[in-house]
Amino acid sequence: MRGMDQRRRLVLKGIVDQYIKSAEPVSSQTLLEKYNLGVCSATIRNDMQYLEEQGYIEKPYSSSGRVPTQKGYRFFVDWLLELSELTKREQFAITEYYRFRRQELDPLLRNTAFLLANLTGLVGFILSPRLEETRLEQISLVQLGPEQLLVVLVSNLGLVESQVIDLPLDPQELEEVNALLGERLRGQRFSEIVRETQRFFELEGESESWIEPAVRNSFEVLREVIARGIKRRLYLEGLPNLMELLLKEKEWGGDSRGQGQGVVKLLGDERRLAALMEEVSREGEIKVLIGTENPLPELHRCSLVTMGYGYRGVLGVLGPIRMDYSKVVSVVKYVASRLQTILTVAEREEVRD
Repeated sequence: MRGMDQRRRLVLKGIVDQYIKSAEPVSSQTLLEKYNLGVCSATIRNDMQYLEEQGYIEKPYSSSGRVPTQKGYRFFVDWLLELSELTKREQFAITEYYRFRRQELDPLLRNTAFLLANLTGLVGFILSPRLEETRLEQISLVQLGPEQLLVVLVSNLGLVESQVIDLPLDPQELEEVNALLGERLRGQRFSEIVRETQRFFELEGESESWIEPAVRNSFEVLREVIARGIKRRLYLEGLPNLMELLLKEKEWGGDSRGQGQGVVKLLGDERRLAALMEEVSREGEIKVLIGTENPLPELHRCSLVTMGYGYRGVLGVLGPIRMDYSKVVSVVKYVASRLQTILTVAEREEVRD
């Protein structure tokens, strides 16, 4: 936005801010009355003409006020990222919300998605941490049948993953494998376990005569579990908020029914949505994608605000382009910070134990 003076910047900020609040085109008279710009109405009209020529605002129809374009929203968001902050009261409310939610990861994440949706009035989501980034706290094998085992993995953060695998073990072998895996792997990062398993089978191919059956069976269990992948969970809350917004056609610009169906369908596709979260997010960095900045076409009439909270986990908010960015950015940043603190404390406590 080089070449734009401070007054025009303030005019643009005023237009975006007022349109977010009212959903109505903004006139020069409205800016004059509400934003104390210190100039006359004619000067504001000239500035609005300049901003329209530069593509930051537009007229939705003739003889109307102006509304921000996607370019105008981007300027507004870049400006507020440096300034957004929750009130002390809002920060305290979030801190209190988490006070009694530190024991289990699954309800913690589900409640976090609910909190994001409740505070913003939009769709809140959270992608669980990568299990590979955490440490193994417990592994248990339970025999389901002559050739089937239930394998239960518990990470130091409380993340539980269970799988049924095919591996014939008698009761004595099962006891040996349980003991060996528990003794050998507890406290290791899952990424280290993956590498150790790969190295074992490389060595086994070269010389397997010395390998004890219990060791081989243990690594067979790990290979089966790893081969099936470690599933991540995506928690979504606030779909009724989205459905309510879909009833307001101006929130989506044009084909609200078609656009809404596309968004709802995407929210049901956990794999695509999780992949998007991973692609666009970085730990400790707030990211705001507006309209066509979103990689997926279903979201070209939406804005996505995300932030990583540690262990490759991602949280954020999804809503229409006309959202209260100041509030949403502040909420996402503070909730991510609180959640990261909780998980870090949980890991330290596990290490001390």
